[in-house]
Amino acid sequence: MRHIWQIFLVLTLLTSCKTQTVSDNTSVKQQKCPLDGSCSFEVFKDTELLILEDEFKNSYHQLKAAKGRVVLKFEYRKNEDPHLADDSYSEMIFIEIDDPVNEVELNDELLSKAKVSFRRMCFCRGATGLYKIRKGRLHISEHQKGFQVTLNFEVNEVPQVITSFTEYFEL
Repeated sequence: MRHIWQIFLVLTLLTSCKTQTVSDNTSVKQQKCPLDGSCSFEVFKDTELLILEDEFKNSYHQLKAAKGRVVLKFEYRKNEDPHLADDSYSEMIFIEIDDPVNEVELNDELLSKAKVSFRRMCFCRGATGLYKIRKGRLHISEHQKGFQVTLNFEVNEVPQVITSFTEYFEL
């Protein structure tokens, strides 16, 4: 009889327990990546973005350690067809901001203050390289435990797949 009561007690405790659900009404919406590829977002703390030129006047990025600076990098990589040679395609967007992060609102030519730049890498003659973004809107603000960055932009020099993104990050 004692075992029956113990079993009854254990069953009662098990069936009366309910897991707590925590609901957060704020939804985090990130820019959808094109279906034909993958997107990634990286944060480089204590890093600055250098935009340099080689001997042929082609621009390129270099990251360098620098206290009080943060570099944000958004990258889109198109899925490669293994049956095609030289099918790789990627786009990268770089942004440099201060640390600690303050709210940022920059438009068009003022995007140069954050070194906002676009890099297109592909086997497409004359339509690859690094370009300063001169037309667009950058907004960075606090969001819950971190920050939200939203960039809408247009590059006139070359075709582009990514025209905007929203990402969230912590430092």
